[in-house]
Amino acid sequence: MTYPERTALPTDFESLMRELHCRAAEQRQPVNGTFELTERCNLACRMCYVCQSPGDSMLRAKELSTVAWLELTRQAIDNGMVFLLLTGGEIFLRADFFELYSPLTRLGLVLTLFTNGTLITDSIAARLADAPPSRTEITLYGATTSKYESITGVPGSYYRCCKGIEALLKHNIQLDLKAIITKQNVEEITLMQKMAHDWGLPISMGFQLTKRRDGMFSEVVECRLSADECIGLEAADNYFMSDWCKESKRKISLDNGCNFDCNAGKGSFVISSQGDMNACVDLPLHSTRPLEIGFKAAWKQVQHFVDSTPPMSPICLACDARPFCSRCPAWSHLETTTLVDPIPYLCDIARERKTRYMSVLNSSSN
Repeated sequence: MTYPERTALPTDFESLMRELHCRAAEQRQPVNGTFELTERCNLACRMCYVCQSPGDSMLRAKELSTVAWLELTRQAIDNGMVFLLLTGGEIFLRADFFELYSPLTRLGLVLTLFTNGTLITDSIAARLADAPPSRTEITLYGATTSKYESITGVPGSYYRCCKGIEALLKHNIQLDLKAIITKQNVEEITLMQKMAHDWGLPISMGFQLTKRRDGMFSEVVECRLSADECIGLEAADNYFMSDWCKESKRKISLDNGCNFDCNAGKGSFVISSQGDMNACVDLPLHSTRPLEIGFKAAWKQVQHFVDSTPPMSPICLACDARPFCSRCPAWSHLETTTLVDPIPYLCDIARERKTRYMSVLNSSSN
């Protein structure tokens, strides 16, 4: 197979990563893997899409063993995986975490950890420092005890999160913060940004909250910001606004109506805590079992699922705000049980984004 000649790779890190992932997706190389080590979490966040009880022994018994995860890693690397995210649930609920993590650090992977930070002690941070991950991301849910714990539902979790962050800083672990913004904590954005600044850490904002993927009830609708609030926050952040303007330009230039307009099932994959491979962490559909049929065969099945997904709804195809919309098959499935239908909440956000950003796009084109 031959591919068209490409320009030289960019030199800044973010652009380089995007280009590498883009080229991998074109060649259908599973460069980016996500291992969801557990669905269990020691917090009970009211809007979480996956949270299961930390003491669920039946669920814990179904989780893949360290040996199984390492075998999947070996096969994934043989097929082109370079980047690996370990996530949950809460990854440090796994008593065998370091039995898995330590061998992974010797395989040449670019490793990222997602955690809520509340279980990180000084000794855990010290063990991580022996072979540090490329990046660790901790999520903030507020800047005060009352706001943070009104979302997590666990007394003492705010204090433990802050202590976990400070333990990682003490041991020089590369760390990013992410604030999940809800109606309940939106007034503390500035305070969370100050916390990050005082720690010398970058912080990003997330505010588009999805429903639970298992169909169980959550308070996500009560937690979501309005479209006007979302885009107001987004437009106030130069990085967010610039990123969305670039993405909108890309979508306008393509204008192909592709339903999977991302790397899911093209250059990235997810393996669940029970060993199912899917295209996306939010879309537990066409699950296949790489430990039973082999990674390569499972990856082909995931690609086939993505390629055979129907085109998006005619309503979406005809919408003039489509380049500004974050709807995808996973969102559609979570909200409508289809892979194609529009989502009123995201429609409102897309229209608000178009209203705010069109003048920026028009001025940059002149």
